[in-house]
Amino acid sequence: MPGAADFQRYCQQLASTLRAAGHRACLLLCGEESWGVAMAEVLMSQGDGLLLAPEAIAGQRPASKPESLGIESDWLVINAHHYQSLNQWLAAAGTLRAGGLLVLLCPPMNNWPADYAASMRHQGFDVDDSAFIRRLCREWPTASNTLLWCQKAPLPDMPPTPEACWQAALPSEGQCRTVQAICRAAKGRAGRPLLIRADRGRGKTAALGLAAAELLRDQRRIVITAARPGMIETAFRHAQSALPDARREKHALSWREGRLEYLPPAELLSRSQTPDLLLVDEAAHLSLSLLDTLLQRYPRLVFASTVHGYEGSGRGFDIRFRRCLDRRRPHWRREYLRSPLRWAEDDPLEAGINRLFLLDADVAMAQSSDPLVVNLVDPDTLIREPSLLRQVHGLLLDAHYQTTPQDLQFLLDLPGRIWVARRGENIVGVCQAFVEGGFDKTLAEATCAGRRRPRGHLLAQTLAVQTGNPKYLLSPSLRVNRIAVVDGERRAGVASALLAALSRQANEEGMAFLSSSFACEPDVVAFWHSAGFIPLHLGSRRDAASGSYSLMVALALGEGWREDFVLQQQRFAQSLLTSFRLIYPEMPPEALQALLSVLPALSDSDDLRQLQRYAAGQLSFEMAAPSLKRCCAGRLVSALCIERLFYEEDWSALARRYRLDGRGAIETEIKSTLSALIDV
Repeated sequence: MPGAADFQRYCQQLASTLRAAGHRACLLLCGEESWGVAMAEVLMSQGDGLLLAPEAIAGQRPASKPESLGIESDWLVINAHHYQSLNQWLAAAGTLRAGGLLVLLCPPMNNWPADYAASMRHQGFDVDDSAFIRRLCREWPTASNTLLWCQKAPLPDMPPTPEACWQAALPSEGQCRTVQAICRAAKGRAGRPLLIRADRGRGKTAALGLAAAELLRDQRRIVITAARPGMIETAFRHAQSALPDARREKHALSWREGRLEYLPPAELLSRSQTPDLLLVDEAAHLSLSLLDTLLQRYPRLVFASTVHGYEGSGRGFDIRFRRCLDRRRPHWRREYLRSPLRWAEDDPLEAGINRLFLLDADVAMAQSSDPLVVNLVDPDTLIREPSLLRQVHGLLLDAHYQTTPQDLQFLLDLPGRIWVARRGENIVGVCQAFVEGGFDKTLAEATCAGRRRPRGHLLAQTLAVQTGNPKYLLSPSLRVNRIAVVDGERRAGVASALLAALSRQANEEGMAFLSSSFACEPDVVAFWHSAGFIPLHLGSRRDAASGSYSLMVALALGEGWREDFVLQQQRFAQSLLTSFRLIYPEMPPEALQALLSVLPALSDSDDLRQLQRYAAGQLSFEMAAPSLKRCCAGRLVSALCIERLFYEEDWSALARRYRLDGRGAIETEIKSTLSALIDV
């Protein structure tokens, strides 16, 4: 059996062979955890790398997510004997440069699915088996440049030595073209934003820094933003390498009169000065509503977004943001960085990861007049039919703001239901629902009291904690996690057919209710309202992916639940009106407008009388405002009314925005709008 010294020589030769080809590889160490850790210690003594594990190995502590941004590594060691976020696996894999090795410590293939499921249960997931790991065990060992070394077996064969030595061309042709496009966006006609798209490792952020250096030479003032400062450190590093004499501060770089400065996204909205150019990196991590506001406020913009491989897929964002660009700035332009920089274009590790985690899954949509057919499928069917799994996941990639590798694992592993809508051979819609509740009394009461937090029971747990009543956890329910329809079939009844099939199945299984949670945006609120779901709770924090507040809705199925939900909806509506300014000051007015329209009416006869008196000039706005706010619930009220009543916008600011002649004209509009809606 090969020992540590044999493995060390093997790793050195392997790194040299891979580096010459411009390739990276994956090494699966299948066996006991102690053996895998001992072999990993040998590898970790060479070069620089990252460790993803529950505890330190060879004196190196596990990496946190921000540490994998903007760095390059020679090796990545993942201890897969313990459950971890798959998103971190792929984010860290993108740091490997040519010659790099992804080393996965795992149990023997026959044991890995059950061991992984046990590790998930330890983290609070209700799983018996891991279909996701079964799929990896079947496909990963056969992937190109994947080396499988089982404990007590000989070392795997070495990849062939390349005929010619690979050399990275820096900057790449694509980077040079992109730098020129960024400079044109800064110097050319205003109102023509640039969208840069790239897969991981294409030098997108570096191109932003190189372009910034060019513009600093022209004394330009540039602002760069991203969800976190660490995301743009690469841009600063490349800008400074192009301008060695530039002065670096913590989040700024100055050269003569030119300046590159990082600002958090929130600060961009409060700044009065307009830079010569605004660079937005990793735009998929920011909300569409924020990006839309930036489009309207800044005349010269560059947006950069990762399509595959960063923390998942930004394709859903890309599709939705392009619609926003078409609407706001129809003369926008695009660049696509295709060639990788840290490895060769034929790198087998990138191709293997894309295939294994379906990052490149596409929706193959052909026009079909076939009737719509909706079927329930299970994870085993998806694994047996790879083309079906690719279509299902590809549709989820396109339809949602940001889909990650973890979502693929949850699709295959978590207990739930997957409904697929077809026209002929084409998948045109997917609905994924998870089972919630069904707890025993002890667990339900402990969860209700805040002593337990089982994973995956979002709405049931929220209502139980909010009301102090464990009944929401005692009864089983289904939560719609994802529902997606291809572009050409939207508003054609596909989503409604999926929900109808789900509802029938849930009734047959004795489920108490259906629920869902989604970004509170006008079109989505309207869809769920039309499907009969009622809003019960609005999250107090903005979602990290969409930037919107999450709205929870439910549809009663079992006896007695409708009356309960109507009561909860009434309480939610009253709470929203009284706490809006305190909890939701950053909520877009159009989202509140849509939400108010689907809430129950709260105004009583006294409120209507106050509105009448206000409209007749007998009450001041300040005295009538509480009643006017209640009159907005359950009605589609104008944005002007909402901005004054709920956001308390200044009279003069509103007058400028709506081109009205001061407070008097605004009040006339408010009186007219509300009186017409309520027929006063």
